[in-house]
Amino acid sequence: MPNHPTNSAPIPHIVLLGDALGDMPRLQEQGELESRLLPDLKIPWRLTVIQADDVINRSIRAEIPTSASYVVISVEGNRAIQSSGLLEGRPVSYEEALARLSFAADQFEGVIRTLIKVAQRAGLPTVVCTMYPPRYSEPVQQRAASAALAIFNDRIIALAVEARISVVDFRSVCGQADDFGDKGLLSRSGLSKVAQAIWHALHESSLSGPRTEIFR
Repeated sequence: MPNHPTNSAPIPHIVLLGDALGDMPRLQEQGELESRLLPDLKIPWRLTVIQADDVINRSIRAEIPTSASYVVISVEGNRAIQSSGLLEGRPVSYEEALARLSFAADQFEGVIRTLIKVAQRAGLPTVVCTMYPPRYSEPVQQRAASAALAIFNDRIIALAVEARISVVDFRSVCGQADDFGDKGLLSRSGLSKVAQAIWHALHESSLSGPRTEIFR
């Protein structure tokens, strides 16, 4: 972990591109975001959240704060699958099902590629996160979503290798039932786990320079 900053050192400022660390808007409104993410970190730090939709729908290059220290790219899996339309309707054949899955993965890859380009323009240490497992109660829906998520995560890792940025593998970090809360979002304990993993990955990436390493 980073050393405690001196009085003259800048406060670490993380920019999150995406929406995968729990109920961000509510925590921000209540002023609890930083304390919930890293309650045991004994240094001051800041977090700015930029939703993935805002990045895709308009250029936000100028909106990454000049005080930013790091960038984290993370997209919530259930939302990504729902927005793809993969679980809507029934394909008439395996060929159609695979074609729909491939098309959805292509669209998702375009989103992640855009987020990576925005991060690279900022020239800051960056990590990208895989998506944690979906949490559907209906077994067939859960199996379909898990299959789609595996392909989406494969695209994330391939793009990270291409861009020479490290990966935080949420699938390994969040493996317990109590890591998740309502609607498949991360619980307080799950949020703390991924935040610690992200912080470690950012620190190591800032020391090692551009390369792809998997953090679990």
